[in-house]
Amino acid sequence: MNRFSGSDRWFILVLGLIYMFNFIDRTIISVLGEAIRHDLGLSDLQLGLMGGLAFSFFYAAMSIPLARLAERKSRVRIISFVTALWSLMTMLSGAAGSFVQLLLARIGVGVGEAGFTPALLSMISDRFEPERRATVFSLIAVSVSIGGAVAALGGGLIAHQFGWRMTFVIVGAPGLLLALLLLLTVPEPQRPKTQATTPSFMAVLRRVSKSRSFVSLTVGSGMVALVGFGLSLFLIPLLVRRFGFDLREAGLMFALSFSMATALGTLAGGYITDRLVTKNVAYYGLAPAIAMVIALPFYLIAIWQDDWRLMAGALFIATLCLYAFLPAIMTATQRLVEPQMRATAAAIHAFGQTVFGLGLGSVLLGGISDKLAHDYYPGDYQTDCLGSGVASAACTAASGSGLQQAMLLVGLALAAALSLYWIAARNIRREICAIEEKL
Repeated sequence: MNRFSGSDRWFILVLGLIYMFNFIDRTIISVLGEAIRHDLGLSDLQLGLMGGLAFSFFYAAMSIPLARLAERKSRVRIISFVTALWSLMTMLSGAAGSFVQLLLARIGVGVGEAGFTPALLSMISDRFEPERRATVFSLIAVSVSIGGAVAALGGGLIAHQFGWRMTFVIVGAPGLLLALLLLLTVPEPQRPKTQATTPSFMAVLRRVSKSRSFVSLTVGSGMVALVGFGLSLFLIPLLVRRFGFDLREAGLMFALSFSMATALGTLAGGYITDRLVTKNVAYYGLAPAIAMVIALPFYLIAIWQDDWRLMAGALFIATLCLYAFLPAIMTATQRLVEPQMRATAAAIHAFGQTVFGLGLGSVLLGGISDKLAHDYYPGDYQTDCLGSGVASAACTAASGSGLQQAMLLVGLALAAALSLYWIAARNIRREICAIEEKL
């Protein structure tokens, strides 16, 4: 970070730490999911509802009004407030005594986290030059993969020692301190002097819906998120069921094959993008399209494997490519709208990515997994395997095979993402030039 001042580095550090716990609190449910499933007698569909749809629906629904607020009010205060909210709701998840109570707590986490990304992207756009934004966001977003590793390793270890309830409390508490640190030490970036009055939400929606690049990047990222979030939510259950890992072993595998690859991909993708787009902004779409060409076969090879070592290697490559350019795509969408629309545009992009990816994808994956598990099991899967608290070897085998096949089917969404990124690459140069000529 030699190009950044001391205050810039502090900005990146504090927001990076908050983003890390944002992701820890979001994904800790995937680490604890198998333990919760046995304790509360849940199905994969219920895990998908709790870890995906409930979170993402309220996350997406609240991101737009909170983004509208970020167009006018202090983004530092907004992020401080929502950080404290999602941290508190994570801690309360540990007190849940039923599926419904835990579902409500996860909804609260989603509502809190909804206010973070749009306000963050808006601040980055106001504080840094266009040619540095992808790098800055990648430096902040790399903490997501660090958070995934911390959640997998630390969460698995804590859960093994103290149970899943105490794990929620321990991982949620640091966010309260970070919220206060941000409020006291990071100043609000100055908005552009040329910024006009804030347009209505419908005006922003009409604006982005006319952009083929924005729509293609958003839907394409949703397809990638469908696969990526599916991995995040169900990789540990897959390792437990198919390879007999305990939570500590599965957490280590998750950290090495998924979180480390995400970190490397995020850092490399932001750095590469900022250099490629100085030559041709079409690389905002072309680079992720090339990444999907690599990611799809390696993902399918990884999930198909019966050898966990080969799975880890193939999954590392697939995950690296999946996450290499998602931060760059988010900064690209900021260049496709006027400054006064940036936070709302970011929320619309997050809505599409989160609802299609984490929301519908997790439910689709969980539902297919349950259906296939019923087909693989020789008896009554619902009676024998769900709600008893103890899974037989036959139940574990059926649920593992069902989940594996479901993840293979969902992986085909990457082919759609490739096509959509290619469409964006063909249109984005013209659209960005048209916007920047007005400024």
